[in-house]
Amino acid sequence: MSARSGQSRIVLWLFLLVAAFSIGWSARTTRHLAWSSVDFMPPDLARQVRRHHRRFDAGIKRGLAAPPAWRAGRPGRLAEALAASADQCAKGLGRPIPLEDLVEELGVLAVRVIDANDPLAVVHDDNREVRYAEAYQTYVDSVLGRIRLVYYGPDFDLANRGDLGGVIDLAFERSRELYPFVGEEFFRTGSLRSWKTLDDRSVTFGVAGVALSRGLTDFANICAWVWAGGGGYVPAPRPTPRGHRGPTVTLVPKLGSGFEGRDKPKRGAPVMGAGGMTLPPP
Repeated sequence: MSARSGQSRIVLWLFLLVAAFSIGWSARTTRHLAWSSVDFMPPDLARQVRRHHRRFDAGIKRGLAAPPAWRAGRPGRLAEALAASADQCAKGLGRPIPLEDLVEELGVLAVRVIDANDPLAVVHDDNREVRYAEAYQTYVDSVLGRIRLVYYGPDFDLANRGDLGGVIDLAFERSRELYPFVGEEFFRTGSLRSWKTLDDRSVTFGVAGVALSRGLTDFANICAWVWAGGGGYVPAPRPTPRGHRGPTVTLVPKLGSGFEGRDKPKRGAPVMGAGGMTLPPP
């Protein structure tokens, strides 16, 4: 083995070591996002995922346990792993395979789509990243219940042209654009800040909200593409008002206790009014 080849191997191993500790989303956050996406899958597919929920969780665990190179951007191989996983699901449904097997593979796919929307998984240009990556993961876990996830609607090019590559490229592009803001916020004071000093008005909160919402949307849309390719029914998008411009978004219910109505007030007037809210452009 030449000296140059040996140096290349060392660089790659160092990168993989950094990548292993620089994933921005925890297993808890990833699982929450994957399950939140189920509400926006085609109804028949969503029923299969809920029916075989243990297999979906098993797939998520497999995805989280994948080699670091499969969970990181270049020189990692996340883009290739994501495309291969989506293609495997699509071809499997066409063979066909048992639906419970498909559900497990969708769990693996969920992790890769969510990783592609994780700025710290896609980019590693900031040499300070190893100092704040774990703190950012802890911070996102701490605010997960307060982040209002958004589904941005179907992807026209994916649904009508099967442009999976375009969805992947756009996810990576968004992650690259968001990446610098995380490090800038942690070092805004000139030295590394504790994640406990970041509040809901911080840039990191906004980055997490946008990135997680885009990951939810991408995964739900890729699942619809897989389902439609196997002959499954995908409902038409909900109609929008005449003259509407821009995307139609849907708010995801906040992370709760799992017991519907448990936290609702038992008496008295509502604390907040019943007026609607206007979302800013994505």
